[in-house]
Amino acid sequence: MQPDSTARRTPTSGKRRHRKSFPLLALNLAIVLVVAGGTAAYGALSHTVTLTVDGKSDKIRTFGDTVSDVLASKHITLRADDRLSKAKSDSISDGDTIAVSYAKPVTLAVDGTVTEHTVYDRTVGDAFDTLGVEPRSGSYLSAKKSSVIPRKGAQLVVSSSKSLTVIADHKKKTVTSNAPTVAAVLKQADVTLDSDDEVKPGKDAYVTPDDKLRVVRIKKVTKTETVPVSFKTTVRQDPDASVGEKNVVQPGKKGKAREKVTLIYADGKLRERVVLVSRSLAEPRPQIEEHGTATTPPDSVWDKIAKCESGGNWSINTGNGYYGGLQFSAATWHSVGGTGLPSDHSREEQIKRAKILQARSGWGQWGCAHARFD
Repeated sequence: MQPDSTARRTPTSGKRRHRKSFPLLALNLAIVLVVAGGTAAYGALSHTVTLTVDGKSDKIRTFGDTVSDVLASKHITLRADDRLSKAKSDSISDGDTIAVSYAKPVTLAVDGTVTEHTVYDRTVGDAFDTLGVEPRSGSYLSAKKSSVIPRKGAQLVVSSSKSLTVIADHKKKTVTSNAPTVAAVLKQADVTLDSDDEVKPGKDAYVTPDDKLRVVRIKKVTKTETVPVSFKTTVRQDPDASVGEKNVVQPGKKGKAREKVTLIYADGKLRERVVLVSRSLAEPRPQIEEHGTATTPPDSVWDKIAKCESGGNWSINTGNGYYGGLQFSAATWHSVGGTGLPSDHSREEQIKRAKILQARSGWGQWGCAHARFD
């Protein structure tokens, strides 16, 4: 019987499948060594640091050597007022902490008092602590304390409950409100506003304790009216007439115009009349007057008589029934065309009337007529 050749080959074939060649083993060993060396090199060349930006912390691994390298790797740009816990040029080591605090402009309004600040806090509550703000229970806050303040800054409003006076529609009432602005208080007080209405202080103004809020109702009415037009007065000098003497050569006459106007009423009272369009119906006629310019020399006979009669006081009125520098009685003064009382008129007007009286009745009208010869 012949031996089974297939059976003899089978064991030989199985041994060959489990045999590994030396070159393959060497390659695997090399790969292991490279990976291990790379990991060791990565650990030796990198640093693990804690980076805190605006109050939020992260652990990061970096190949940078300085604080500036770390910031650049995270694309962090600092502005002039921002704060950095280490200098940019400082070297870093494993376990270091780098803190970046952003400068944030904050407008703070507390019960109507507005102030400007720069804070480095992350949240509204932290900013309140920094600024010493302690909102009372029930106060209005423009943002929750947990809200994050953006880098560009914020406007923070705190308004506690306060007593306020509202005056509108000729009525006055007292309201208690924590609303921060005038407009908000008026809304709570059920006071509605038209676009033309005026509010003092302004609608957007912050309210302060014990404020008085006044609403002025504005009404505008447009209509067409026929109105008089005033005349102008032209004055010409008359050298032959005394100073103070006036002669109306041509009396003035008012004209007429048709005007489209807007009448503006404030709480029912006319405040302003605005002319939109005006068309003349009749032109006014100007008044022409002649005013005297002639003066009597200061050392005239009349000044001498006046000095004797009244001490030269042309406006004297002692209550004795005689008036002015030349001591006219009211009746005599009126008889020569004078108006009012002599003491109310100029020296020139009194001398003018005296000349009329002297021409009519002579020098005997004055007890001091002799003074004219002094």
